[in-house]
Amino acid sequence: MDTRSRNFKRAAVITGSILFTAAAGVVMVVGCMLVLSYDLESIMNLRTEAMWSNISELWIIEIAAFFTALAGLTAALWKTGERDEQGRIRLNWFDHFFTDLQIGLGILAFVGLAGMVVIHVDILAGSVWYENLLGQMTEKQFAEYQNWYGLYPSDFKPRWLEIFFAAAATALLLASILVILLSLCRKLKAGAFWRHTIIGRLVCYLYDAAKASDDIFWKVLVVLVAGCLLSATWFGIIPVLILIFVFVPKWLRKYQEIRKGIRHIRNGDLDYRIPVTDNGELDRLAADINEISAAAGIAVQNELKNQRMKTDLISNVSHDLKTPLTSMVSYIDLLKTEGLDSPRAGEYLKILDEKTKRLQKLTEDLFEAAKASSGAIPVEMERIEMTSIANQALAELEERLSASGLEVIFTNKAESAFVMADGQLLWRIMENLLVNACKYALAGSRVYMDILDRDGMVVLEIKNMSRDRLNISAEELMERFTRGDESRNTEGSGLGLSIARDLTKLMDGVFRIDIDGDLFKASVALKSAEGGSQRAE
Repeated sequence: MDTRSRNFKRAAVITGSILFTAAAGVVMVVGCMLVLSYDLESIMNLRTEAMWSNISELWIIEIAAFFTALAGLTAALWKTGERDEQGRIRLNWFDHFFTDLQIGLGILAFVGLAGMVVIHVDILAGSVWYENLLGQMTEKQFAEYQNWYGLYPSDFKPRWLEIFFAAAATALLLASILVILLSLCRKLKAGAFWRHTIIGRLVCYLYDAAKASDDIFWKVLVVLVAGCLLSATWFGIIPVLILIFVFVPKWLRKYQEIRKGIRHIRNGDLDYRIPVTDNGELDRLAADINEISAAAGIAVQNELKNQRMKTDLISNVSHDLKTPLTSMVSYIDLLKTEGLDSPRAGEYLKILDEKTKRLQKLTEDLFEAAKASSGAIPVEMERIEMTSIANQALAELEERLSASGLEVIFTNKAESAFVMADGQLLWRIMENLLVNACKYALAGSRVYMDILDRDGMVVLEIKNMSRDRLNISAEELMERFTRGDESRNTEGSGLGLSIARDLTKLMDGVFRIDIDGDLFKASVALKSAEGGSQRAE
């Protein structure tokens, strides 16, 4: 609802409330004047022209005030109740009072208004208007009227205070009745009238508790027994029939939606969701079926992914095993044909030795990957200085890094590089990451190796520019037998990053890969041995 419409509704409610309160007060006072006028006319037979003129004028005022009050009340009731963003009526603090209590307060206010009639009549009996009516009597009529009717002017002093009290009390009582009527109207518009009664709240509480319960046997049994007992009486069959016609179609529709959803899921439509609109037994059953369907969909996706990975694994392993074996068979055949005295026999043996070592390395990597993934590798956690292991790995791989034309820039940015880790596993992780850089980094570029603090962890970061285009996600790059070059011409098994990730997990660390264009960054976060135990995000 826009601001202009909201302000218009508020203005209508305020204006209608003021008109109702003022006009209803006029109706009450003029009504008392009419009563007094008819008393004089009927009891004393005072039928003068001035009397009838007075009564006619009072009736005109009374009717006009009555319709003004009715119009103001209608406008206030029609426009009361602001709506929220979902279109629901907002209830204020007074609206949350029990409806029974509000109706009781309204009845008390009406009783108070009835009591105010006596005070208004008392005030009017001493007014100039009433004195003018009495002035039309003879002395005998006046004396007889006082003896039989017993109406004497008020002797309350000061008189203005009595008038002020009567006007204020009448306005307060009328305003109280109006506030209660507006509150009841808002409850009706919000559909909360019954729920805010004492009995309604109790019934709704029991109903909600029954809906939330999982013991459906006792719920059905109690409902059926209660329905039988109520329908055994002539006054109880009506609410039972109403409940049957209200709830049974709703439950049947929900049952049909569940059957429809089960058919969709049975036919393989795992993305279908049964509508859930409440918290009843059937709605909870529908929600459970939706969760099962969602879990089944995830399981199917994971199974498809696993099947694809198994297929890729078999294909990649076959390729990586077949390549050196094919070469070995070829050169062995050459040796058989040319003999060991052939001038190229030494070259053939050298190639056979290289292929054998490559096949041996691949086999070792396969076993190591399997053990790292299953957690079968023994882990001895101790306080280790990461900088010394990094320097050791750089020293042992210096020749290979130089052969690849890579310059390593190592920087320790951490205040303390001590971590809780297994020294052998940490060295293997660093070796795998540096070997990975030797294989796939752009020749003649720099490799940045940094140690830094991050959220209670000591992090090793290795960054390099890739030689080949990295059109693959970081998650896929960490899968087994996945390489940065799709042609698979580089030496290696594609298991280095997968082994590094699994070894990091064994030491309760976090392994992460980030790819930004051709920039490749691998990070290993381990618990600091200086007291930090938080995991890196």
